[in-house]
Amino acid sequence: MAIVDDDDSVRRALHRLILSLSYQSRTFASGEEFLEALQESTPDCVLLDLHMPGLKGLDVLHRMRTEGRHVPAIAMTGFDQHGMREKCLKAGAAAYLVKPLERAVVAAAIADATATSS
Repeated sequence: MAIVDDDDSVRRALHRLILSLSYQSRTFASGEEFLEALQESTPDCVLLDLHMPGLKGLDVLHRMRTEGRHVPAIAMTGFDQHGMREKCLKAGAAAYLVKPLERAVVAAAIADATATSS
């Protein structure tokens, strides 16, 4: 499981949440850092923040698709914009979640995303 969010406190909270769901996780502070790590290993799923400096979450989704990287992605945002859910799903996201995230919602999104990718 990969967690991509520019906010350190959000990354730590999501890491704890993922551990509580019995998954291992690796955190990344930027889309660029995550995409670079994909050269070495592919996670089962990625929780991807949409609003980050540099590459935005939507940019990361587009890059993964163009590069043929099939990683189930769950887009997350604290700032829900009209039409963004549709853009993310069209770009390949398995789910679109609005922060603050509830444990059960995250667990269900991961289960759905990883089940459909198998």
